[in-house]
Amino acid sequence: MAKLKRIFIVLLVVVLLAGVGVFLYFYFTQGGSPPVVGGNGLSLCLNGTKIENGGSLGLLDSGQEFTVENAEKYDVQIYAYCTQENDFALTVGEEPYTWGDFDGRNLTAGFDFARTETGFTITHYGLNDVLSRIQNGMTVKTDEFPPVPIFRMSVTAGEESLETYFYINAEVVGISLDQSAIIF
Repeated sequence: MAKLKRIFIVLLVVVLLAGVGVFLYFYFTQGGSPPVVGGNGLSLCLNGTKIENGGSLGLLDSGQEFTVENAEKYDVQIYAYCTQENDFALTVGEEPYTWGDFDGRNLTAGFDFARTETGFTITHYGLNDVLSRIQNGMTVKTDEFPPVPIFRMSVTAGEESLETYFYINAEVVGISLDQSAIIF
């Protein structure tokens, strides 16, 4: 009986040492966190469709509601995103700029966010308004810009983050209709 007791104690010590070894391995080689079992990481959905990390949403209409899964606390930031294909000219006040001048700049303050039960809603009033809001109310004018992603949205929860790209319309200004010439 004493022999079985010694074998049991030796096995218990070996199992404990193996557990400590596995913990230390992941702590020092995986940035302090063990692997996630089950893959229940941060995810973002729009209109019931899961958004892939690094994917494009295309045109983001004002008032869209996003669902955030597997995170109670998260942060949303929106940045200007410029490539050679999506660069365009604009004026702020009387000064000429290109979209590339804003590349990487945090434009979150140009959008309105509202928390919902399952995520958040983004509201905007067009590209010129977004830029005017971050430029202290200065007048912003854009002629034409390509219908390709010009914004990068980053949703971060703890050490996890998810990025997606989108564009918005410029608001329609300066158009007047001659009501006597409209024919239905």
